[in-house]
Amino acid sequence: MFLLFFMMTVLAQPPQVDLHLDTPTQLLTKQLDWEAPEGLEAGLAQLKTGGTNLPVMVLWPPRQGDHVARTFALMEVVEKQVDRISGVYLVTDPTTARSVVANGGIGVIISLEGAHGLGTGDWLANLDNLHGRGLALLGLTWSMSNRFAGSSGDKGEGLTEEGHELVREANRRGLVLDVSHASRQTAMEVCRMSVAPIIASHSNSFRLKGATRNLTDDEIRCIGKKGGVIGLNFHSPFVGTNADVGMVADHADAIAAIAGHGAVALGSDFDGFIRTPSGLSDAGTIGALWEELARRGWSEEQILGVRGENFLRTWSAVLASRTTP
Repeated sequence: MFLLFFMMTVLAQPPQVDLHLDTPTQLLTKQLDWEAPEGLEAGLAQLKTGGTNLPVMVLWPPRQGDHVARTFALMEVVEKQVDRISGVYLVTDPTTARSVVANGGIGVIISLEGAHGLGTGDWLANLDNLHGRGLALLGLTWSMSNRFAGSSGDKGEGLTEEGHELVREANRRGLVLDVSHASRQTAMEVCRMSVAPIIASHSNSFRLKGATRNLTDDEIRCIGKKGGVIGLNFHSPFVGTNADVGMVADHADAIAAIAGHGAVALGSDFDGFIRTPSGLSDAGTIGALWEELARRGWSEEQILGVRGENFLRTWSAVLASRTTP
């Protein structure tokens, strides 16, 4: 029954969003193309096998080096792949995303992981540049605090004055704010301040696995009440000891119990140097999670929500909430 359910939904090609793929970093550092037969966890063939047709490609400037230069180098990598591969398109809104999927294409969504990628100078000009080229999601921090906000990676505090300005600018542009990697204080301040729903693109339940990168019940509840989503992270240290697909599903259950099934999404972190759980080795194996959720009694509608509908709802609400200067 579960295999039949999986095959039917794959054949129907519903929207399937993975909110966090570090594939651009792999493409840049390994000098690969997206169709490479090896060297990637979320290569184009793997995404197609697993049904992910709306991948969020992450611009991640690492700790060392010129953060702005790396951010724009990664943007150029994504643009090159979109330009050269037939059937792959950049999408900047849910309507276009649905259209691309309905026509059998792959719709690339772009995210910045860490506002340090906006630099130490004229960050607003860099934000305008990235947004103009298709940036749709904005993560406030990575593993270290920056001029805008505190990170969970170094026990940072909350939003700075510039951080408050960045939240307002994101709301004005309709950028989806992402609090994965943010400190507890930052996440709650953003959740309360933002006029639009927010997300945690790749985080799990702290109650189940006490990693500082995971979300407390209060954070989960706030994101859910705001109309946002939380993407299930596959990195084993954030899942649990001897992590497997069942333990990832445990986090889905835990999030749903607090914030509802509509708050659960997918944010694997593939290609992000992760230790993958048993049964979820790459993007081509995602179907194992849908089968596990179905086995636990999740309805087809609820699973379709996790696959993509929940995030598309949130994204639509963010764009509808755009503010004026």
